[in-house]
Amino acid sequence: MTNTLIYKFSLTFLLFISSVSAMAELELRISKTSDDGIPIYLANIAGGANGIIEGDLKRSGRFTVIDRSKITNIPAYGSTLNAGAYSNIADYIVRGKPLNGGLEVELTSTSDNAKTIYNISSNSNNRRVAHQAADKIYEKITRERGAFDTRLAYVTVTNKTSDNRMFRLYVSDADGHRPKAILSSRLPVMSPAWSPDAKQLAYVSFEENTSAIYVQNIFTGQKRKISARDGINGAPAWSPDGNRLAMSLSVNGSPDIYIANVNNGQLTRVTTSSAIDTEPSWSGTNSLVFTSNRGGSPQLYRIAASGGTVQRLTFDGKYNSAADIANKKLAYVRGNRGAFNIAIRSLNSSGADTLSNGQLDESPTLSPNGAMVAYTTLKNGDNTLAVVSDNAKARQFLTSPVGDVREPAWSPYLTQ
Repeated sequence: MTNTLIYKFSLTFLLFISSVSAMAELELRISKTSDDGIPIYLANIAGGANGIIEGDLKRSGRFTVIDRSKITNIPAYGSTLNAGAYSNIADYIVRGKPLNGGLEVELTSTSDNAKTIYNISSNSNNRRVAHQAADKIYEKITRERGAFDTRLAYVTVTNKTSDNRMFRLYVSDADGHRPKAILSSRLPVMSPAWSPDAKQLAYVSFEENTSAIYVQNIFTGQKRKISARDGINGAPAWSPDGNRLAMSLSVNGSPDIYIANVNNGQLTRVTTSSAIDTEPSWSGTNSLVFTSNRGGSPQLYRIAASGGTVQRLTFDGKYNSAADIANKKLAYVRGNRGAFNIAIRSLNSSGADTLSNGQLDESPTLSPNGAMVAYTTLKNGDNTLAVVSDNAKARQFLTSPVGDVREPAWSPYLTQ
C-alpha cells in the first residue's frame, strides 16, 4: 500500500465551479447498536425530535434505547412522572415538547426521580435543535461533552466510470442530513480539513494547472490560496489556534512536512527526510503526528511543530497511516494480513483496538469528543461512509444514492 501515499499526491486537475445544490441526503442504515449500554427511554415528542435524539444516542455506543412498547403508560410531558416505577426497565426517561420554535426536554433518573430540564433555542435548521438536546442528555449522563451538533465534510463521486464523472465536496449535519455542495469538479477533489471555528475548509486544487492548497469559507464561498509551490502541495491540517496549516510539500525534493502561517504565508519546514512524509495531524498546539515510510513501510511518527527529533508511534504491523486526533485519542488505518482497518488508541499509549472489519477501510476522522469515528469502507465496488463508536458497540452506514462517498472530515464543535 505504499503506492497509496503517492497516489494521494498525484491526482490531477481539479476545476472549481459555482456551488451546486444538494443532490440527495445520505441514507442512514443502522448495522449495530449497543445491547449493554445505559438503558434510556425516549417518549414521543411532537414534531419527531425524539427520533433524531434516538439516532444520536445510538450512534454513541453508550446507550441502549428501550423499545417504546416496553413502557406504554408514560404520562404526557407536563404531568407528574413517578420515574421509579420504571427503574427495572430504564435508568433514564426523556420527555419533551416543542417550545417557541425550539425544544424543552426533561431528563429524569429512575433511581431517584431527579429531573433536569433543558430549553433549546430555535434554529433555522430545526434538526440542530434535536441534536443539541441529545448533546445535553449525553453530557449529563456520561460527563463528557456531546458531539452530535456538528458537521461532516465529504466528497461524492458520480458517474465514476464515464466521461461525465463529477466530484463534489459536501458539508452536511453529522448524521448526513442537510447536505450542501460547496465545490464541484470533473476530476478529483481531495483532503478537506476543517478550521477550528468550523467556518472554513482547506482543500487541494489544481485549478491553475499546478497543485495548490486553498481555504474556503463554507458560508460565503470566499476562498484564498495558501500554497502553490513547485511540486506537491497536499494534506492540509489546521492548527488548534487557526493561524497555521500543516501540509506536505515537495518543494525541496521528496515530500516533507511544512507549516504555513495562514495570515502572512510564512513557511516553516518541519521534517527533512528523503522518505515520503505526509498526512500531518496536530497533537495539541506544538506537535504533529504524520505518516512516513522512512522506516521502510508507512508508520506514524510524532515531531515538535518546530522540528527536531522524530518519535515513532506505531510498531504493530507493516502499515499504519492517516492519523486523526481528538480528545487525546488517535484513530488511524492499520494494515494486517491484506486488510486495512480503522484502529484507535490513547495518544500516549501503545495498545490499540480495531474498530472496523472491512477489507479496505480508509480516511478515519474523529468526532471532536473522540467518541465516534467516521471512515470510508469499500462495499460492492463503491466507497461508503461509516460511523463507529470508539468502543465498537455501535456502527452505522451512510450511503449516497448517487455515487461513492469518500474522504470524510468531522468538524470541530460549531460556533454558528
